Amino acid sequence: MNKFIYQFFFLLIVASSLFFISCEEEKIITDDPEIVLTSFSFLSDNNKSLSQEYNAIITDGQIEVTIKSITKNLIATFETNASKVTVNGVEQISNVTLNDFSKTITYNLVSENGNTKSYTIRINWTSPIAHISVTTDQNASINSKDTYINANIDITANGWGEDYTGRTRIRGRGNSTWGLPKKPYRLKLDDDAVILGMAKEKDWVLLANYLDPTLMLNAVAFKIGNLLELPYTNNSIPVDLTINGKYAGSYMLTEQVERSKSRVNIHKEKGVLLELDTNYDEDYQFHSNNYRLPVMVKDPDLKDDFSPEDAEVMFDKIKSDFHQLEDAIASDEFPNSNYKDYIDVESLVKYLIVYNLTHNMEINHPKSTYMHKDETGKYFMGPIWDFDWAFDYEGTHIHFGSYNKPLFGRLGSSSTGYTFFTRIMEDPEIKELYKTIWGQFRADSMDALLEYVDFYSSHIIQSHSDDYQVWSKTPNFSGTSNYSYKINQLKSWLTNRADYIDRYVNDF
Repeated sequence: MNKFIYQFFFLLIVASSLFFISCEEEKIITDDPEIVLTSFSFLSDNNKSLSQEYNAIITDGQIEVTIKSITKNLIATFETNASKVTVNGVEQISNVTLNDFSKTITYNLVSENGNTKSYTIRINWTSPIAHISVTTDQNASINSKDTYINANIDITANGWGEDYTGRTRIRGRGNSTWGLPKKPYRLKLDDDAVILGMAKEKDWVLLANYLDPTLMLNAVAFKIGNLLELPYTNNSIPVDLTINGKYAGSYMLTEQVERSKSRVNIHKEKGVLLELDTNYDEDYQFHSNNYRLPVMVKDPDLKDDFSPEDAEVMFDKIKSDFHQLEDAIASDEFPNSNYKDYIDVESLVKYLIVYNLTHNMEINHPKSTYMHKDETGKYFMGPIWDFDWAFDYEGTHIHFGSYNKPLFGRLGSSSTGYTFFTRIMEDPEIKELYKTIWGQFRADSMDALLEYVDFYSSHIIQSHSDDYQVWSKTPNFSGTSNYSYKINQLKSWLTNRADYIDRYVNDF
C-alpha cells in the first residue's frame, strides 16, 4: 500500500513540475511580444535629393512606397520594438544608415530573446525633373530676343543638384526657332551660380525643342560629343518651365556657347571663338576668300571690350589667321600643304562623326558651326550646337526617316560648308583617322549612347505628356502621344545609322 502511495506522490510531483515548466515557458513567450516595424519613411532632412517626406505602407512583412528621385542611395527613418535591425548583416540605425535602394533590401528584426522577423521593401521609383519658375517684373511678356526683362528665378532641383533662388534677366533667342509657337529663351543671372550641378556661370539657355517629337535630340547629340571627348561639349538637363505662373512646357537647360574658364576655355582677349553661319548677324563678320564661308566673331567682344581702333586691328588678325588655314586647304599642294599646322585634325574628325551619326546637314550651309583657338594655337572644332533639324528632318520635315543618306549633300549655290568640309575629307590621313576614331566609338560607346537614350527618356515621360497637352494643338507640332514608340524609333534609327557609317568608312 505504501508503495502505491509513494508512486502516486512521485507522479504528482512530476506532473506539477511539468505544469510549472510549461507555465514558465508560456510566460516567457507571452513576455516577448511580437516584434514589428511600426513606421518606415524617408525624410528630406536626411536626404538632400528628396523635396518632400515619403511614408511607406507596412503590411505582412512588406514595406511599399512610391518615391520621386533620381538618387537611390537614401537614409531611412524607422520605428520598431526590435532590439536590433540588420540588412545583409549590417546593423541599421534609423536616420543614419545609408543604403542603395535600387536593389531589393530586406530588413531583419531581432528581439532580445533572439526571435526574428523580416520585412522586404519595395520602392516604386518615379523620375522627376527639375522645375524652373521665372516671374518677370510686373509679369511683363517676353516678346523680344534683343531686349532683356528683369525677373525672379526659382529652381527646384528634384535631385539634379541644389535648389536655387535669385534674380535674372530673360529674353528670347534663336533664329528660325524664335518664330515657332514654343519659344526658346536666354537667361542672364545677376550673379554667377552653380545651376543643377553645372559649373558656376551667369549665362544659360533654355531650348524649347519644339520640332523634336522626343524632346531630347539635342541631348543625344551632346552625349555623342561627350562620349567622343570632344572639347567643350555642353551638358543637358531636362526641366519643366513655368513663366509668370503658367506652365510653358518641357525644356532643356544647357550652357550658353561662350568663352569662359568653364566653357570654351580660351584667352579672354587673345583667344577666338568663331561661328560659321549663313544667318550672318554679328557685329564683326566676313566672308572667307576661297570658299566664301560666312565667318562671325563670337569672342572676343570686339565692339564692347576694345576701342574702335584696337577692334579693327584684332579683327584684321582674326581674318588673317583664318585665311592662313583656308589658303592651305585650298592650295594645289593639298593634302600635302601645311594645313594641319592650323587645325587640330582629331577634333575635326570627332566633330564630323557627331554630325554624321545624327545626320545634321546644317554643316553644309553652314549653320551653327563653331571653331575656336588660342592666339598661338591651332583651330579646334566645336562646341557642337543645334540639332533640331538633324535625324533626317532637313528636307523631309519628319524625324527618323531614311538612315542611309550621306552627311554631305549639295544645298544650292550657298552650300559653302559642303565645299569646305568635303575638301578636307579628300585627305587620306583624315579618312584613316576617321575610321580609327569611329571604330573606337562603335566598340566602346555605342551601347552607352543607347543606354543614355533610355535614361533621359525615362525621366521626361510625364514632362513630355504635359508638354504635349500644351503644344499638340498647334499646327506645326510634330510630336506624338505614343512616346515609347518615338523613343524606340530613335534608338532603331541610331543603330541603323551606325551600321551605315560602318559601310561608309569601309568604302574609304
